[in-house]
Amino acid sequence: MENSQHRHDISDKAWAILEPMLPGQRGQWGGIAEDNRRFINGVFWILRTGAPWRDLPPDYGKWGSVHQRFRRWRDKGIWEKLLETLIDDPDYEWLMIDASHCKVHPHAAGAKGGNQDMSRTKGGFNTKIHLAVDSSGMPVRAIITEGTRSDCKEAVHLIDGIDAQNLLADRGYDTSEIIAFALSAVMNVVIPSKKDRKKQREYDHHLYKIRHLVENVFLWLKRWRGIAPRYAKNTSSFLSAVHIRCIAIWLAVLE
Repeated sequence: MENSQHRHDISDKAWAILEPMLPGQRGQWGGIAEDNRRFINGVFWILRTGAPWRDLPPDYGKWGSVHQRFRRWRDKGIWEKLLETLIDDPDYEWLMIDASHCKVHPHAAGAKGGNQDMSRTKGGFNTKIHLAVDSSGMPVRAIITEGTRSDCKEAVHLIDGIDAQNLLADRGYDTSEIIAFALSAVMNVVIPSKKDRKKQREYDHHLYKIRHLVENVFLWLKRWRGIAPRYAKNTSSFLSAVHIRCIAIWLAVLE
């Protein structure tokens, strides 16, 4: 394989961080995995390029075996657990939330039982990523819904259980439910009032400018072509893809 195919493989420093967290270690229940690093690099390659699994370069292993293992880790929640482990001591002085649309590729339609978390818009099928980001601009939680799902409907799920000092979001999140939930969690609400709100709320305009950090994370996520657009038929596979991209973002900072 050409060296250019390997340019985004995990670095030695990143692997030293990730390896102890992976299943298949000596002393753990089950078999010992000898190719964890090659497997992770293969999954990264697929999601970075957006290529079909059948086009996986053979240096990364047999595509069917790699794909099956990816789904097995997905079903066991391993990808999400890896991300949670990497999120070490997040900075929750500010918690920023937002959502972004992803076009759905035609290959993602037709899942068994019907399309999953996709909705039709003028431009075709669409899905949505809801994201929570900490003060350092690092992703800490993601939710997948259909594209027509209102951003504010998932806000409580994004912030539930997170002990943050300030909640930053655009005026699309200005609902009585979100405000009440944030205040009950002792969060300072930094959300502009909707224009039709009878009593306009005051908010910290200077602090609100920092909200662009969550938008930056969406840019990083969608640099991997396996995420923008959505190729995965199953919501669980697409959510795992987002988790894996977040893992790569955290590794790049931690290494």
